[in-house]
Formats: sequence, C-alpha cells, structure tokens
Amino acid sequence: MLLTSSGCGVGKWGFECRKMVFCNPTAFTTNLRGCQFNSPLLKFCKAQEEQDTSASIKKPAHSVTLSNLKRNNKVKKTEKTHMEKVPRVGVAVFLLRGKTVLLGLRRNSIGDSTYALPGGHLEFGESFEECGARELKEETGLDIEKIEFLTVTNKVFKESPKPAHYVTIFLRAALSDPLQDFQNLEPDKCSGLGWYDWDNLPKPLFWPLEEMVQSGFNPFPSQTD
Repeated sequence: MLLTSSGCGVGKWGFECRKMVFCNPTAFTTNLRGCQFNSPLLKFCKAQEEQDTSASIKKPAHSVTLSNLKRNNKVKKTEKTHMEKVPRVGVAVFLLRGKTVLLGLRRNSIGDSTYALPGGHLEFGESFEECGARELKEETGLDIEKIEFLTVTNKVFKESPKPAHYVTIFLRAALSDPLQDFQNLEPDKCSGLGWYDWDNLPKPLFWPLEEMVQSGFNPFPSQTD
C-alpha cells in the first residue's frame, strides 16, 4: 500500500497533498481535499487494487475446490466401504425326497466347487417362504410345498473373491409333484444338480452345510412331526 507524507510540494509520485493519504482510489476520492494528482498514478493505484482483489478471490476459490474434491472422494470411499460390509440375507432350502436331499455343485461364487443347497438372496418385501419357492423355481424349475422354517445362521465368509457377511435362513420343503424332475437353469452358477442320500453326502460340502452336518443337524422331520 503506497502513501505520502503531509506537506506541500510535488512528491516523487507527482502530486501535491496537504496530508497523509493512502495510494488507493477510494482514499483519493474520500480523503484528498484540494490534492492534485496525475493520471498515471491513479492508473497505477487502480491496477494494484484490481490485482489484489483478483488474487484474494482466486486463491480461496481454488483452495475450496481442492478441499471439496478431497472431501467428496473421502465420502465416496467411505460409502463404498460401508456398502461392501453390509450383511446380506440368504435363504437356503432343504428340498427332501424320501431320505435324499437336493444339492448343487457351486460355480463362479463363494464356495466354488462345493456342494450346497439351492437358494439365494432375500428380495425386498419377500417372506422367507416366498424367497425359497422363487429361488427353487429359478434354479431348478421345481415347484415346492410344505415350506417350513428350520434354523438360521450368522456367518462371515473370509475367502475370495471378497469377504461377505451372511445371515442365512434354512427352510425345509417337499416337491409339489413327486414326479417332477429338476433342470439346471443356471449353469453359470451351478455345474450340476443331484439327489443325495443324507447318510452318504458328496464331498466337499459348502462349509456352512458341512458345519451343520458335523454338528449332527438333521433336516428330516421326526416320527412325531
């Protein structure tokens, strides 16, 4: 900021002044009474003021923009992380026929190349029974009835392709028509289906099912049911 001392005469800035004033267009307008100044000085002062104003506006705007970008990126990463860590609800069905149970060989998913029960994810607004019936129809083409709740598990899968947390509802059901035959309608997810004797199950089992078998769990109704 430029200024002159009080007194008379022509200073090095080329104007006469009777008192100290700031070299600022506003100061010239409001504080200089009777002062005379040349146009180059006024242009210089105006240029200085415009330069200062431009710098004060641009710098904060640039800083705010970078800050907002960093904050937005952080929020997106946090949201993505939270989405990946949200537990999901699955429904699996023990479809029984005599002393056998229907199993499929998993493919391209968690538990790849292990034998598991048919089933899938619970969709918004569905009951457990509706989900079980829908998944069986989509995967095997079979219609089921006498659907009953058996048990529920709460498991965290730490294997590849990525960790997952599942709450799984296990149901029991029977064929609506005993003469129905299954079809493998999702070959990209299942390498094959088959009926297996409960006392002679194939290996390896999908580990949630393996844990149930090892614990002595029996999906078949008791004689008193």
